[in-house]
Formats: sequence, C-alpha cells, structure tokens
Amino acid sequence: MNYAKADQPLSKSALWALTFCAWAVLFYSAVYWGFKWQASQQDEVPAKSVGRLSEDLQVPTVGELRAALGDAPGAQIAPLSAQELQAQELGLLNSRVRLLGVVYAQGSQLGMALLSLDQQLAKPYKVGDEVEPGLFLLALASKGAKLGPSPTGPVTLVLNLPVLKGV
Repeated sequence: MNYAKADQPLSKSALWALTFCAWAVLFYSAVYWGFKWQASQQDEVPAKSVGRLSEDLQVPTVGELRAALGDAPGAQIAPLSAQELQAQELGLLNSRVRLLGVVYAQGSQLGMALLSLDQQLAKPYKVGDEVEPGLFLLALASKGAKLGPSPTGPVTLVLNLPVLKGV
C-alpha cells in the first residue's frame, strides 16, 4: 500500500526545476546590477585626469594661424566671373546626374529618360518633367538627353549614355 507524503507536495524533478530557475534569476540579477555598477563607475572622470591651463600657454596670432593653414600673407581670393561660376555649377551638376537609359521614338517628342541623382535609385522622367528644382528634361536623343533650367529654356547640360564594355 502506497501513501502520499504530506511533507513533499512536489515531485523531485519539479522541485529541481524550480530551484534551478530561482538560482538562474538570482545569477542574472547579480550580473545585470554588476554591469550597471561598472558602467556608472566608468562614466565618472577623476579630477586628477582633467588638465589645467598653464600660465605660459601662448595663444597663436591670426598671422600664425594663416601661415599654419597655408594662406600666404596678403593673398586675396578673386571673385569668380559669371562664366566661371556657371561652368563650375555645370561641372558639379554633371557629376551629380547620371543618365542610365533612354526610351526614344525618332521624330516625336515622346520618350523617357532614366536618370539617377546623387547616386540614388534611378527614376524615369518624360520630356518636360522637372528632374530637380531648376532642372528640366528638355529633349531626348537615341543615346543622350538634354537638360536645362526651364521647360522651354536653353540647353545647359547634355548627358550621354555610358559606353558598355565588351559590346
């Protein structure tokens, strides 16, 4: 005849699992608070590590700073002319805009260009669409596109398709 023991309500395996979980929670808590305490100790800067300004520290003059940065004394930067400024802007714009593809029907104004701005994903643009503020797609050719500052304005930038290697 088997009698139930009143002093042991849980089985041995359940008691073992419960004890293991309790120790695991205790260990996790100790590790967590140990890391928190260590991080708070590292954030504090000891007063001895902060340097003081010495009285013999010399502040450089403007001339010494210019010489250190490579600026010759008395050198003046001449302002750019309108043509030089426009050429500089076109060079910058030409490096920002890439033509990746053209769909062109000869003899018609229909067609699209696949343009990429600033190394982003390419998007299709129809003739007359604004590519970015102040830049419009004016015309298409079989292997190129022409862009300008207004939908009817002059052509200021001509883009050609890149030459494919091995073809």
